[in-house]
Amino acid sequence: MSKKYNVTSHCVMEWAKAELEHVGRIAAVEDPDIQYSYAQSTVNGMLHLRDALFQLVNDRKYAERKSDLLITHDSVVRVIKHLIKDYKVKLDEIKRFNTHHVLGNLSYLKNKTRKNRRV
Repeated sequence: MSKKYNVTSHCVMEWAKAELEHVGRIAAVEDPDIQYSYAQSTVNGMLHLRDALFQLVNDRKYAERKSDLLITHDSVVRVIKHLIKDYKVKLDEIKRFNTHHVLGNLSYLKNKTRKNRRV
């Protein structure tokens, strides 16, 4: 179980917007080492974002926003998988960096279907 993020739906949507903007910047960088480092950092941030979205999706207080939150959640998961695949981001390196065990279960990254969201 990941830590509690205590964010609002507005905050998490702004966070998603900021994280998704990084993807274009990564592609614009020419140096593959910089691309990798930037992609790795972005994946790490998006893993936290995904955990925060997941918490809000499952919070009854945000039931009226659940549809938007789920759409954003699924987009974030797709982008994470895309970055891992295209830039060969090593998830094991991110797991080793997670020394305080803040991130939740990452098994959803192995699942190829939309059934990976437990709501």
